[in-house]
Amino acid sequence: MHSIKQQRRIQYLPLAVTVLRLLAFPFLVSLITSGQVLFADLLFILAIYSDFADGYLARKMGLSSRLGANLDVTVDTVFIGGMLLYFILSGIYPAWVLFLIVSMFLQFILTSKLLKITYDPIGKYYGSLLFGAIGLTMLFNGHLAQNIILYSLVGVSIFTFSSRLVYLSKKFRFGKR
Repeated sequence: MHSIKQQRRIQYLPLAVTVLRLLAFPFLVSLITSGQVLFADLLFILAIYSDFADGYLARKMGLSSRLGANLDVTVDTVFIGGMLLYFILSGIYPAWVLFLIVSMFLQFILTSKLLKITYDPIGKYYGSLLFGAIGLTMLFNGHLAQNIILYSLVGVSIFTFSSRLVYLSKKFRFGKR
């Protein structure tokens, strides 16, 4: 059996994986900026893997918590927002993209509070899409690819926002709150 000290260390493992993703962000930007594409791609893949690993570890080890869920969402938001800001400052995407993503994040926060849920599957899928857009942007640097990614982000954002509004209107109209 594990000692009390070991159990305390183990209980923070999923949180540590989440924090490592946050710590990877400045290194990722540095690698991209210095033209070390292969290492940047590998670090990005590790960051994505850590996003799956922290939740898996928390569930598998019975360590899921509100703190862990909130930290995961916050780190994902900082990571995604930071990468999009980097792309905007690099001239890859227009500044309004960050406004769109921040608006979507705020919408998820408001509706999650309204629905009193901690885990938001729509938000998770949207976050995965944003991670995918970042990865594709890193892989394909031509205007055509960037426009396809940009228009896809806009389309999915509109669809996601609309579907959330329809869901909320049905939920509150029929008193299923």
